[in-house]
Amino acid sequence: MAILSIEHVSKRFGSFTALDDVSLQVEQGEAVAIIGSSGSGKSTLLRCVNNLERVSAGRIVIDGDVLVDTVKGTAKYPPEKEVRRICTKTGMVFQHFNLFPHLTCLENITVAPLRILKRDKAAVLAEAMELLDVVGLRNKADNYPAQLSGGQKQRIAIARALAMNPQIMLFDEPTSALDPETTNEVIVTIQKLVARAVTMLIVTHDMRFARDSASRVLFMDEGKILEENTPEKLFECPESPRLRAFLQSIH
Repeated sequence: MAILSIEHVSKRFGSFTALDDVSLQVEQGEAVAIIGSSGSGKSTLLRCVNNLERVSAGRIVIDGDVLVDTVKGTAKYPPEKEVRRICTKTGMVFQHFNLFPHLTCLENITVAPLRILKRDKAAVLAEAMELLDVVGLRNKADNYPAQLSGGQKQRIAIARALAMNPQIMLFDEPTSALDPETTNEVIVTIQKLVARAVTMLIVTHDMRFARDSASRVLFMDEGKILEENTPEKLFECPESPRLRAFLQSIH
């Protein structure tokens, strides 16, 4: 069974349709990259999965739990407490890090497992140190975000999301606010997660990263998934004229 199932999802903002009948299945261990022009619906799709936006129609199932379903033309969500529980199965990494500036790196990673999951403090601290090892920043445990580079902040944000033991990680343009050197730090970290078979849905503008790291790539345009394939086939043999034009525009 798919970890994430998106069925016929639409999202409207007034008269503007941001998502238009989008369907997608993500299997356990897949790293799925979403590419496309600005305004194509990529980030809106992620935000609907994480309940930062509510769909206008469609169905989303996360690890067997129904986040939203459409009944008689109306999108229905479960009670808010249940929505929050379901959303703990996702880990979100944002473009601009969103770390708590008044907390150390270690505290940023441990605050949600301690406060939301009510887990044992000793176990949470031990796992947080392991996650700092994964992202290569154990020596920054007691530093504050203001003392970090952009790439280091993003790697702490990845560790923070992983600390909730999510079923699927959601990345929204994780390298777009970074310079080339720090971008590579974050890409190497995400590639480590790929090697560990962490399930990921990654919105990215970095075609090299999508080509080298994803198991599958989707191309979105005007709120629709126009094409999906392995990275090799999608980049080397694009089928739709719109994808061919997009790839030519970024070279």
